[in-house]
Amino acid sequence: MKRAMAVAIAASLLGGLAAAPAVAQNSSSAPVDISADEQETISSQCKTIFRGAVEVLQETSRLRAAKMTLYNQKKAKGSGDGNGCGNVDRVEAEGEVFYVTPKQTVRGDRATYDYASNTIVVTGNVIAIQGQDVARGDRMVVNTKTNDVRMESSVKGAGKKNRVRAVVYPSTSDDANKPKP
Repeated sequence: MKRAMAVAIAASLLGGLAAAPAVAQNSSSAPVDISADEQETISSQCKTIFRGAVEVLQETSRLRAAKMTLYNQKKAKGSGDGNGCGNVDRVEAEGEVFYVTPKQTVRGDRATYDYASNTIVVTGNVIAIQGQDVARGDRMVVNTKTNDVRMESSVKGAGKKNRVRAVVYPSTSDDANKPKP
């Protein structure tokens, strides 16, 4: 039972992926619904693998990927728990990873959430969208404690293709006062 709770908590925390410029960690206590074509738990390695059209739902947030792996910490021998696996340490999603909320969308080839460093790293053709704002790069690092976001690209130099790019639509105080159609 404790392992199932750790799986649900890890899946919801991976759902903390968020787009620049505003980052919102998913800290909901709502149930997490994970579906996949198959699930494999390898107790000797303290990991659980979900494969095939993985979908994680919690409230209005959704994570999709081809594969998601949950890595648990290994407990010291003699800790009293039969399987020797502790809390979730890291969650990895790969294969066209999409994280969608009503306000944000993040897309990448791979995403990793590391509990010790409180960071999410999304790599591979990263696109982050919030409202009309769009940011693109090769790698996005999000610190879930500080809400700091860094977008990176392997291409350097002015005038080069595939550098980090962001299109931001500034809002004005007049926008808030305009009547909505």
